[in-house]
Amino acid sequence: MPAIGTGELAALSTAALWAVSCQIHAILSRRLGAHTLILLRLPICIVMFGAWWGASVLFFGGGVMVPGSFGSPSPLALAALALSGVFGVALCDLLFYSGVVLVGARVALLVQSLSTVITAVLGYLFLGEAIGPLGIAGILIATGGVAWVVGDGGTVPEGAVPLSRTVRLRGVGLAFASALALSGGMVLSKQGLAEGVDPLFAALLRMVVAMGVFWPTAMLTGRLRPALAVVRGDSQDRRNFRWLLVASLIGPVVGVWLSLVAIGATQTGIAATLIGLEPIFIIPVAALVERRWPTPRAIAGAGIAFVGTALLCLRNVL
Repeated sequence: MPAIGTGELAALSTAALWAVSCQIHAILSRRLGAHTLILLRLPICIVMFGAWWGASVLFFGGGVMVPGSFGSPSPLALAALALSGVFGVALCDLLFYSGVVLVGARVALLVQSLSTVITAVLGYLFLGEAIGPLGIAGILIATGGVAWVVGDGGTVPEGAVPLSRTVRLRGVGLAFASALALSGGMVLSKQGLAEGVDPLFAALLRMVVAMGVFWPTAMLTGRLRPALAVVRGDSQDRRNFRWLLVASLIGPVVGVWLSLVAIGATQTGIAATLIGLEPIFIIPVAALVERRWPTPRAIAGAGIAFVGTALLCLRNVL
């Protein structure tokens, strides 16, 4: 059996950190609301990513273009990356955490994992990417596993809305809509990155554009002032804000860095498969935090969904 290398360890660490970060964000979304969570998280991530990208430019020779690429990104590539920020960051996160408030992080994250399936289909339709028999099998298995979990009533996460059928369907629908938005953002990102744009710069640009859309909208609708009040609120608000700083650091920053290490140190399909373990990792994390273990059906369904996702990600490797 081959030894686990740096890329595999980085991918597993990414999945684990993203699961922990997602659970923290899930708790905060129930305490603060999805809008407030996104409004506060975006500038935090921009500052962290901006410092990271600036350090890469100053000390490691990074830049807008990946070393070895030629020319500069076209306006079309930058527009695609900017638009991906609207769909893949602002809209995706708002829909996802709105769903989390209703059905909890575990179910919402599993439903959102269908973004891999949706992205493969969009890549086939618009980018000419092949899926193949193994990929089709993976799509069917992953979709079946998620559907099996969604059909399980399960238990109610602490602090979440009681799961009536209407509430559950609404939460699942929001999570699925976030998967659609995430997939659209990924396809647009591929078009921008195809010209050799630095992935760190691309991630920063996407967040800046997302904030440029989200904050003015919140200001017009009266949501911005209450969100900012959390920063200078009571002790509970300040405690929530500190947890938001921690979650933003370990997820969108350290987690993204480890994912880039994983992609660079091992095959993309293997890295994507191991990072796809996030819905599995969040099962024990959510159970420990919420003190409720999911049903055996939910655990089995998550495992089946992961097998399907793995087949889809590894279709060009196996």
